[in-house]
Amino acid sequence: MKLSPQHHAGPLYAFYYGGQFVLLGIQLPFFAGWLALQGFDAAEIGWITGASLIARLLFGPLVAYWADHQADERRSLRIVTFFFALGAAGLLIAPGKVLIGASAALMMWCFGLLVPLTDTAVLRADRNGLLHYGQTRAAGSVFFLATNILGGAFLAQAGVIAAAPAMAIAASFAFVMTFLLPAGAGHRGGAKPVSWREAPKLVSNPVFLIALASAGLIQGAHAVYYAFSFLRWEQLGYSTFVIGCLWATGVIAEIFLLTRARGLARRFGPATMLALGGAAAALRWVAIGLEPPLPLLFAVQLMHALTFASAYLGAIEFLDRAVPLRLVNTGMTIMSTTGVGAVTGVATVIAGYVWNGAGPAPAYFLMAAMGAGAFLLALLLRRVWDGGKLFE
Repeated sequence: MKLSPQHHAGPLYAFYYGGQFVLLGIQLPFFAGWLALQGFDAAEIGWITGASLIARLLFGPLVAYWADHQADERRSLRIVTFFFALGAAGLLIAPGKVLIGASAALMMWCFGLLVPLTDTAVLRADRNGLLHYGQTRAAGSVFFLATNILGGAFLAQAGVIAAAPAMAIAASFAFVMTFLLPAGAGHRGGAKPVSWREAPKLVSNPVFLIALASAGLIQGAHAVYYAFSFLRWEQLGYSTFVIGCLWATGVIAEIFLLTRARGLARRFGPATMLALGGAAAALRWVAIGLEPPLPLLFAVQLMHALTFASAYLGAIEFLDRAVPLRLVNTGMTIMSTTGVGAVTGVATVIAGYVWNGAGPAPAYFLMAAMGAGAFLLALLLRRVWDGGKLFE
């Protein structure tokens, strides 16, 4: 019996997320260690990470505009995933630090494009009743979690040198999945295409800019954690397996919120969710900067449910309520390119120098200040936005 789109759209997109997030589950905790083995120092790692993230700001909106004009979103997903896999494979064959850095930047840049493009396709499928957005998106976190635990155990035995081949396999799997994604789940149908005139109208809207800045500062405040936590925790004597478990603890909290709290986001509203994320970021990064004992560090990691998931759901809810449907892909990509992109990129570069010059604690305290700023912006958003569409 042939399965309906309702039966197979969710699992196929879940496995597509899986390929992306298995790579992320290796890259975030362990890739800095792999780069260090290739001779990169903290500042150079910061530049590689930062350059790829800043590039999202420069080119991400153009890719989103192009994707918004595709009759079938699978085409844009397939092309971007191809370059994603190409960058990961390049790590295995690139001779010298310059080409290794270029391959790493391409891989991370493409990942930053894939997340909002995939999220948009899945969000549209959710609106059409083909799948459940929170559950499907949480599948990526489940794969990420499993990679933190199993990947940490694997790399503890094989060594961090095995990180690059594992990432190449994951990216290749994601590319294969683009040929299996169902037609219709992310199809634009008869939606009005976005014009060049409307994107500037969105990014010049003061309410959108406030939400953008709040979400961007919260996600950008993860810069030190993403780029350097492995290096510091390894210096403190934690094993690769323990570091993987620390990351997994945060992701378990994230999964819990993603699968259960979409209703809370609709009830409390985007501004409240962003405010929770900003306040939690200020507290979390101060606590980690103070280097608490391991049991307390595991408890602090539970705050990832707020610093990532609450802020993420708040941003998604804002886009769903405030942005016209035809501009959601563009809005999602702008959120990603500024938050996970430009803000994180700049913060990573600056933090690399702060880390080298003053140590880990000041770098984490800088991230806490970003969280505090995001909290204040979320309170401002609550005051200036009426909760409706920014324009039709």
